[in-house]
Amino acid sequence: MNKNLPQENQISNSDVAIESQDEISTPRKSRIVSRFLSPALKFWLKSQLEQVEQLKVLIEGGDRQILTGKIPQVSVAASNVVFRGLNLTEIDLSATGIKINIGQVIKGKPLQILESFPLFGKLKLLQSDLNTSLQSPLLAQAVVEFLTPLLPPDFLEQLEQPISLYDQKAEIFTDRINLFANFLSTSDEKISLTLHTDLKLASSSELLLDNLDIQILQKPSYDFSNNIKIDLGSDVELKELTLNSGQLSCQGRLTVNP
Repeated sequence: MNKNLPQENQISNSDVAIESQDEISTPRKSRIVSRFLSPALKFWLKSQLEQVEQLKVLIEGGDRQILTGKIPQVSVAASNVVFRGLNLTEIDLSATGIKINIGQVIKGKPLQILESFPLFGKLKLLQSDLNTSLQSPLLAQAVVEFLTPLLPPDFLEQLEQPISLYDQKAEIFTDRINLFANFLSTSDEKISLTLHTDLKLASSSELLLDNLDIQILQKPSYDFSNNIKIDLGSDVELKELTLNSGQLSCQGRLTVNP
């Protein structure tokens, strides 16, 4: 992971998504990895991420193994990752048996993932990065879709359509998260909303929002006695979710599909 790489395998400063601190290496001598697979994997990673710093990728396996069309093992560690508008402070991931189009890669074609594979690891998200993510259209829309069925109909009728969030931010505490946001009314007035909830795992693929409380400016507080579960889908299996002051971390498995 800390070996110095030949200049031809380093990513230049002109690359927007991946900076010069990046490293792609293999603990064994492999002509296919150094000449073909490393550049192809580098290009594929750049196509998936909008930004990444301090990227380290370790490819394990010899030529004979890789010629079967499977990468025996890949480990990825990175910081300040932006993926589809989501800012992740740190990630540490690993995967085995990744089936790729090695024949095409050797001919200079782009790397392609041919089969789904499990990705194991952990990530850390600081409060500042969560707040940056909340400004992204993807996460902002997800928050709107979550809140809409919970809000009273007479309140929703006052809002400009389509519903949008403004000035949204979050605070992370031990086992608890607070969300603050503004909606725009049909009369162009901002209406403040505050959400407080405990956040934990209901199961490996479900989040549990407990003691949920939503407060709207000039409206009574809405107390949800029943907890709310958010299904993360069958591709996600979380083993641990931890909220401490100012940061969130989790570890588990994610199925990556071609």
